[in-house]
Amino acid sequence: MKILGIIGSPHKNGNTDILVSKVLQGIKSKNTVWGKIYLNDLNLIPCKACFKCSKNGKCILKDDFNSLLNKIRQADIIILGSPVYCETVTAQTKILIDRTDSSQVIVAKLKGKTILKRRTEWNTYNKRGIIICIGDLSPMKEIKQASSVMKRLFGDLNIKIVDEILARGLTKSGDVLKNSTLLNKAIKVGTKIT
Repeated sequence: MKILGIIGSPHKNGNTDILVSKVLQGIKSKNTVWGKIYLNDLNLIPCKACFKCSKNGKCILKDDFNSLLNKIRQADIIILGSPVYCETVTAQTKILIDRTDSSQVIVAKLKGKTILKRRTEWNTYNKRGIIICIGDLSPMKEIKQASSVMKRLFGDLNIKIVDEILARGLTKSGDVLKNSTLLNKAIKVGTKIT
């Protein structure tokens, strides 16, 4: 089984990274291989809405997106973590969501009109996902709103969300290390998924 942790925070070893690592720590099976990707380390260009991907499902922009999408395709379990910035996910996470969404579109003709349809290539996959969305002083309403944006990515890729960790009050990098309840919850989420 392949597990992929995707960190949408620009801060390595920050609260989001720590929680994703704890979930991965909870996944202790002999048959698992896991890795982490930091979106901030990748060259990801915002979607240009050119719809060239509608022809073959590949984005024509020359960056790291197609390689990242292939890693997501190969994974059985995807853990996506993002802090809340300005009432939504980070810019890095949003670029991933936007680019994935556009790569799932097919431009087709129906009775002479151009329409947009969804690709079905992901429908045969049995993937599971975990969402981690945290905030500092953001109200829980904003954290849930950001989480719903992350759910869009999993919905587009037909990934079944099996759990989510939503938390607030994590103001400084490393604050999560003082919250044993949250750390234990993250480990437990990982333990349950295998």
